[in-house]
Amino acid sequence: MRVFKYRGGGESIVRRDLKSLSKNQFFSAPIESLNDPFEAKVKVHGESFEFGKFLKLLPTFKYNDNVKKAELSFIKLVIKFMEDSKSWGVYSLSQSYDDELLWAYYADSHRGFCAEYDLEDLKEYKIQTEPTINVEYQDKIPEITFLDVLSMDRSEDILQKKLLGTKSKRWKHECEIRIITGESGLYDYDYRSLKCIYFGYRSDEKFQRLTMRVLKGRGIKYYLMEPQHGSYKLEKKELDDVYANAPDYLSKLAPVDEGVPYIDETMKPFEELVRKAIEIARREPYCEKITDAYLSGTKGSKSDPVFYVTYDRSDGVPRNFFISKSVIESHG
Repeated sequence: MRVFKYRGGGESIVRRDLKSLSKNQFFSAPIESLNDPFEAKVKVHGESFEFGKFLKLLPTFKYNDNVKKAELSFIKLVIKFMEDSKSWGVYSLSQSYDDELLWAYYADSHRGFCAEYDLEDLKEYKIQTEPTINVEYQDKIPEITFLDVLSMDRSEDILQKKLLGTKSKRWKHECEIRIITGESGLYDYDYRSLKCIYFGYRSDEKFQRLTMRVLKGRGIKYYLMEPQHGSYKLEKKELDDVYANAPDYLSKLAPVDEGVPYIDETMKPFEELVRKAIEIARREPYCEKITDAYLSGTKGSKSDPVFYVTYDRSDGVPRNFFISKSVIESHG
């Protein structure tokens, strides 16, 4: 799935954003810094609370004599959830790159840019377990109920959705998707998840060239957004990458453990292919060391077998790199 991040065009913002892009990082913002004043607003026990004020107000909440112990327990569970969520970060993305309002709001009145990511690739490196929420838009403030808390293993997902995945219908045009991180701050991503950069209609050529220079060697496509003739819509026009001939970014060869691959009777007919597979895997940008390689027993076919190469990745997570005979042969 492709998702998009709009960024501004002011000089200080450009320096910050291009620095993050050059380091393959995104910033997950604290909940309190989000621009919607109604952000993370919920109802609990019939009362409306805003995030930040919630924890201060709940201890002084006026309960009447009819409140049951179960209700008090429910409130305590919600308080704990809200306490745990204080440190969370939110990385907000859109499903649209051509919304004129988003260009006006978040890209310095079309002077900035919009970055396109592959969402699955963006999350696959270092933040695999962080939740992703499709924001829902509605007229009423969400209410946290007993059933939400009693949903056992799903309770946290439900509460996250109501707290950070629900907004007023007036924001519907943003088509927002959010990555929720355990803490706010900078997070690394696989540089290959960044697919395209769209420049605003009012962006200048100097800024465009600077962006291309900062991101050279990554195989990124570049576009300029322009008003579509005879309408209010925006359309993209592809730009030539002035650094298209730059060397590949993070080009390197990772070491291989001694004895890899292990050539037994099963592997003998495929020895040349598996060695080529290892050489291809060694060039993976985040590969630190090849630790194993063998014929896959669950993938491929007799005519087009698949091999796996296991390597230590730079984020500390071992990875299995699968590659078929046909793909290996296509590498020459």
